[in-house]
Amino acid sequence: MWAGPNAPMMQPQHGQSWAPAERVRPHAAWYLLPIVLILGSVLGFTALLVGQWEETQYASGPKVAGDPVNGLTVELHQGHPYFVYVRGNAAGPTTCSIAPANGGTADPVALTKKNSWSATDYPSYRYVATFEAPLSGMAKVTCRGATGELLVAPDDTVDGYLGFALLAGLFLGGLGVISAIVIPLRRRNSKRRIRAQRPPTPGPPMPGGAYPQMPPPGPYAG
Repeated sequence: MWAGPNAPMMQPQHGQSWAPAERVRPHAAWYLLPIVLILGSVLGFTALLVGQWEETQYASGPKVAGDPVNGLTVELHQGHPYFVYVRGNAAGPTTCSIAPANGGTADPVALTKKNSWSATDYPSYRYVATFEAPLSGMAKVTCRGATGELLVAPDDTVDGYLGFALLAGLFLGGLGVISAIVIPLRRRNSKRRIRAQRPPTPGPPMPGGAYPQMPPPGPYAG
């Protein structure tokens, strides 16, 4: 049976079903990562350099070679370690003592292997010991047991630490630069994917409602 001419017409439903919005990834908070990496590498290396600046000045001090029995006049800085080398295959010293260069009592110093892993190689010389300076200023270093010329040089281990810190800073800074490029690209791609997954916007409604106009009732309509 056909519907009567006055049957109510249903209006179209132009809304779309609700669905949770997909989030853009990575989160915008990831923009902090490159900032932290780059600033951390710069500030970290700068802080280390400032903190060890005095040690770097001691490490770049003069090297002195001479006879261990007559003594070597060396500029020392109290508390800073110094490396002792012997020429060729000569025997190393068994004991060493240090006195002010202008005269005074010679005090023995302990010979250790502190920081031997970082001792700089010098042509014709071989590392044998490390001692810590008991005073600052010009001093006379005398040793017993050595069978050849000695070379006394400041411990430059701090330069190795700064070199490692610089490499680490460059590595972290490089990661920061890479992440500063990758994160925006990934967020842009995520936005494009979300827009592509959205259903198309429905067009304007049909004239007269959602359904076509019904024909007039036939001869057998009730």
